[in-house]
Amino acid sequence: MLNSLTKWIRHLFGSKPQEPEQDVAATFAFSEEPSSTGKKVTAFAEEGITVVPYDENLLERARIQWQFGDWESLARLERNTLQHHPDRAKLALLAASGHFQQGNISVAKQFIQLAQDWGCSKRLLGQVLIAGVHNSLGRTAASMGDKERAMSHFGNAVSLVTPGSDLRLVTRARTLEQYSQLGQPPIELLQHDPKLSEATYPQKETIS
Repeated sequence: MLNSLTKWIRHLFGSKPQEPEQDVAATFAFSEEPSSTGKKVTAFAEEGITVVPYDENLLERARIQWQFGDWESLARLERNTLQHHPDRAKLALLAASGHFQQGNISVAKQFIQLAQDWGCSKRLLGQVLIAGVHNSLGRTAASMGDKERAMSHFGNAVSLVTPGSDLRLVTRARTLEQYSQLGQPPIELLQHDPKLSEATYPQKETIS
């Protein structure tokens, strides 16, 4: 899976892809802002335009799922759910991340294409894909018992896309989730920080 992801990045960005500079505007755009949907709906109604309803909280939920590394939930995002959403490009990119991490390469490529078609910037695309490489390397290190290297890669993955978050807490949250998915709970992390399990394992929300 890692080789496939690396080849795909090379295909998009050239034979020697470099880690892109962080696009601050794009990364912070994953954070939810106050919605003005009500005003838009009223304006459209006055003009006789049909408005397709969408989930205003979908991007925020998907962003949190990405931070935790809840790939299964992200992979459940469907095109029909996204196509009328104002943030559909970012959501398609997050869905692609979920599919890449689960090894669904062909489906992930379809969502990457959708993200591009819907206006996702090439820089943000590069940041998220390279973050996926770091996550895969982190999982490999975790499987080999190298906790320090695993946490380093998970931290790099998170910082590439959501630099404004509490990096220490989110990195540990990502680490716990990835170890859990691998069937290797990092007990030593919980022992060092007993509050961590409460802080990083809220009830998962289902994206519908």
